[in-house]
Amino acid sequence: MDTMRLAVVLVTICAAGFSAAQNAITLPDDGTTRTNLGDDSILEYGYTTSEGSTMLFEVWKKMPSSGIANKANNGSFNIFAAWRGRAEPVGEASLKLFSVTKDDAGQYQLSTTFSDGTSDSKERTLIVQFAPEDTTVTATPGLIAKENDAQVVLTCQAGGIPAPTYTWTGPNLPADAAQDPNTGTLTITSIQRGAAGQYTCTADNGTPQLPGDDPNALTNSVNLQVQYGPSSATITRDPADTVVQWSTVTLSCAVDTANPPATYTWSRVNGSLPTNTDEDKVAGTLRLKSVQPDAVGTYQCSASNGIGDPVTAMHVIDQVEEATLPPPTTKPPPTTTTKPVTTEKVVPPQAQEGSADGAVIAGVVAVLVFVILVAAFMLGRYLARHKGDYKTNEEKGDGEDADTALQNGDPNHPAVKKNKEWFI
Repeated sequence: MDTMRLAVVLVTICAAGFSAAQNAITLPDDGTTRTNLGDDSILEYGYTTSEGSTMLFEVWKKMPSSGIANKANNGSFNIFAAWRGRAEPVGEASLKLFSVTKDDAGQYQLSTTFSDGTSDSKERTLIVQFAPEDTTVTATPGLIAKENDAQVVLTCQAGGIPAPTYTWTGPNLPADAAQDPNTGTLTITSIQRGAAGQYTCTADNGTPQLPGDDPNALTNSVNLQVQYGPSSATITRDPADTVVQWSTVTLSCAVDTANPPATYTWSRVNGSLPTNTDEDKVAGTLRLKSVQPDAVGTYQCSASNGIGDPVTAMHVIDQVEEATLPPPTTKPPPTTTTKPVTTEKVVPPQAQEGSADGAVIAGVVAVLVFVILVAAFMLGRYLARHKGDYKTNEEKGDGEDADTALQNGDPNHPAVKKNKEWFI
């Protein structure tokens, strides 16, 4: 009897549960849609209805509030203006998005209302996948390390969905370097000079790039420098054989290798350098010019680049062979010619100013003389052209005086009565 009652209860519960689940939206999976950037995406929905119930109204929207479309009584699909050309219905309740972009990623909701007054809603998540991009590399503590430093950590990061994994390559990649493909780190410990060189990180998440994407966006390269000091130094001499008085001797110091390059300092053991010397701290040379017997001694070169301890080398000049005469000059003495000695008078500044004023006055006088000469020339020319004998009106007439002659010579001349005065 108890067994029968238990069976009835279970059937009742199952029937009630099955009945309650009839009017509902269904999802065929975990509610997540993954689509590569630029591809079309289908947001899949379904629904079930109880016996005698129908779907009245459906609304799709992108959360939180961007409406996409609706459909009433299984009628025509009404898409909102902002989504026209970007979406269309598929099947009984699914939605298709065209050429998805990164901005399309997010949650999408379908809400339904059934004829019996019940309603339901379900959400799907759209993940837009895209290839790695903007790959960057950082170095801790930096890209310049010193030999025997504890470690250098290179970290690679890139955008992309799903999260990329990372691979490090390089011609001098130490065999014991540790890589983490998930965090993108490369750890090089106990730094040695052989680890210097280029290191390249490549990001990958299985998503192909779009046509036209830059392949270099998947990688990034850096150059690791390892600085180290010199380990040994040597000295050579030119000339290598006998050192002769009055000659020039060059001592050259060099190290095996150093990064950055070493600089050089010269000294003489138990004494100072000869006075007539040239020292080049960059090239590492010491030139002893016009060598004398006092150049005998031990010369020391010290090389350093600030990393580790300096290295030294020594060279001994044990003898300077005396020469009878100084070596001849390489150029013949210049020939001299006797030239007459000219004495140049030095004019004081005051005299120079007076000379300038005198020059101005002389110029004015010259202009005046020129003007006078021109005027005299013109006057002489005029007189020369008008030279000759001319008769006056007095000569044309006769009379006892000039007035009478003038009246008699010119018939148009008015008669003039001449008054005379008589004195008793």
